[in-house]
Amino acid sequence: MKKHPFLVVIVTLLLSLVHSVSYAFSCADTATTGVPQVECEALVALYDSTDGDNWKNNTNWKTAMPVGSWYGINLFNGNVTYIDLSSNNLNGVLSDELAQLIKLASLKLNANQLTGMIPSELGQLTKLHTLYLSSNQLTGTIPSELGQLTNLQKLYLSQNQLTGTIPSELGQLAKLQLLYLSSNQLTGT
Repeated sequence: MKKHPFLVVIVTLLLSLVHSVSYAFSCADTATTGVPQVECEALVALYDSTDGDNWKNNTNWKTAMPVGSWYGINLFNGNVTYIDLSSNNLNGVLSDELAQLIKLASLKLNANQLTGMIPSELGQLTKLHTLYLSSNQLTGTIPSELGQLTNLQKLYLSQNQLTGTIPSELGQLAKLQLLYLSSNQLTGT
């Protein structure tokens, strides 16, 4: 059987095109992600706003793998309940979209290079019992909306550049056991 050089070239080009096409990630494929689309989009917003491509560990993020296999993410009953990206080289601002993770119980983003303000929208995460944002470069005031986190037990905001007074609303956190605010530029009594 005689080989046709033109046909070999065409087949080779087609194969190289197939291999060069990258996977286009979509949160709309909830059967693959394993979580509601809005939760997937909130995680992608966090990834994008904190330079996820340069995290120390971004295993499976924005891939065809289920969200529960993404580094630092745990699920319960198909919802994101736990995020631990501590000491992972997150660099940038916290996205407001985190408020879409309505079943989130624990958010640990300490020891990174987060900048900007703490989003007041975090006050909508009423299931949250742990919030670790210490050892970053966060600025601005502590949002009074954090006083709406009625299940919050641990709040770590130390070693940032927070200013202003401690919101009186934090006094409403009846379940709060640990509060760390040291090494900021807070004022008042």
